[in-house]
Amino acid sequence: MLCEECKVNEATFTISVVVAGEVTTRHLCGECMAKMNADLQSGNIKSLLSSILSAITGSETPEEPRVEIVCPRCNTTLSQFTKSGHLGCPHCYEAFREQLQPMLLQIHGRVQHAGREPLNTCEAQRQRTRQEELTRQMEQAVAQEDFETAARLRDQLREMAAKEAQAQ
Repeated sequence: MLCEECKVNEATFTISVVVAGEVTTRHLCGECMAKMNADLQSGNIKSLLSSILSAITGSETPEEPRVEIVCPRCNTTLSQFTKSGHLGCPHCYEAFREQLQPMLLQIHGRVQHAGREPLNTCEAQRQRTRQEELTRQMEQAVAQEDFETAARLRDQLREMAAKEAQAQ
């Protein structure tokens, strides 16, 4: 059996990806498996995501041609995303939703963004800037081995964090 990734070498490895209870099995050659392992170990997330998405969507066979999904806004295709690891625009998230959700769930443990809240007020922006400045000063004090100053700055940061937590 040929490798389902490169379609050149003989497949010697089998990987299985479980998405929503459905198991997808792929057969890979030693070179493609080594590349996937190297991407994982080196932190090359772009290439690893491309491999995972390829494993989830499977490869096209002559008996079962796959319908190509295209983003209506930027015309990026699912196969282009699978190869590059880059989405074309924010609308691609909706166009490729069905294919992206299992991957995002597996990687992040959720499909909703859970980053920092946007700063809605000028006061909140000033507060964050002040915290960042105190953190920078504390790190500089530690680097200069001025531990008394570093401890004072740490306490100020903790006090600010406690006030912020009480306000929420």
